[in-house]
Amino acid sequence: MPKLPITLVGVAVGLTALAPLQAESQDWTRREFPLAPTNSNGNFVAPFFDGWYENEDGTYTLSFGFMNRNDSDLVEIALGPDNFIEPAVYDGGQPTTFPVVRYGGFGGPRERGVFGVVVPADFQGDVWWTLTTDGYTTKVPGRLESPGLIIKAAYELSLTPQARGSLRPRIRFSEDGTDVIGVEGMESPETFSTAVGEPIEVEFWAFDRGERDLRDVNMTLWKLQGPVGGEIAFESLVELPPPPESAAAAGGGRGGQPGAAGGRGGGRGFGRGRGAPQEPGPVNIGQSVRLPTEGDDANMGSFKATFDTPGEYVIRIRIDNFTSGDSGPGNQCCWSNGYVRVRVIE
Repeated sequence: MPKLPITLVGVAVGLTALAPLQAESQDWTRREFPLAPTNSNGNFVAPFFDGWYENEDGTYTLSFGFMNRNDSDLVEIALGPDNFIEPAVYDGGQPTTFPVVRYGGFGGPRERGVFGVVVPADFQGDVWWTLTTDGYTTKVPGRLESPGLIIKAAYELSLTPQARGSLRPRIRFSEDGTDVIGVEGMESPETFSTAVGEPIEVEFWAFDRGERDLRDVNMTLWKLQGPVGGEIAFESLVELPPPPESAAAAGGGRGGQPGAAGGRGGGRGFGRGRGAPQEPGPVNIGQSVRLPTEGDDANMGSFKATFDTPGEYVIRIRIDNFTSGDSGPGNQCCWSNGYVRVRVIE
């Protein structure tokens, strides 16, 4: 039976990365039977369309993510015939690195809102994202209208306050600069240049904007794009001293501290509980770091990134307030993205 492309419509999530998946190791015997148990590894990556929201200028942002169906294998697919978006004018912002992620609750094994495509107010038709893993193709349409009855709001994502008042946080790359919210986020005005083994240092500012008592904002770091097999070592420079005893007693929250082991147990996308001390140090891809809300470094995130392979990279910075009970990947809220381009030579 010929292998036909599969069209998927859905929503996304994020965490643990190991060695890149080798094409010759993949076993596709179960992929023709969707209800059969999946293999633990050797599976494909599926693109997902999360939904859309309207921007202040009347344009629309289409939100996309992915699901790596493996238990541990990192899959990397370079931009090109195996990883492209149509119409071509929207191609190039999608990820090339697809880690395995595991979120609690409704989050599941999907990474949502990895990037956004902005389409004009009068846009009609579909934006297709196609991924091919070892010859097996999956694709998904991003659209403003649902098929069938054409109910325009079928895929609409909310930008209004969540049940407890959470909203998407703001991000900027200079202390007094313009900030943005949302999945499409903003790109750092600086393209960094460095050599293999020489770290870069990145600073940004992030602010909670919920309609409630303001809460901490978390930083998580990802390799969005880069050469296949190229690894990024991240080091958080954020330090939070122990709070007064009364504040610590009122803490809580979820997640591992910077430098904790990765895998299913460490780095589920949630920062340490409010009130917990936090030291600078190595962090895994997708592991949360809580940003300060007071002092000279209030609302500032900073980290180092070191590269082991030359090439062109894009780092994704996700800022979120997932320590709030109404915010999480499965809620499609509340986070925004920042992107940093890096050119690495030998």
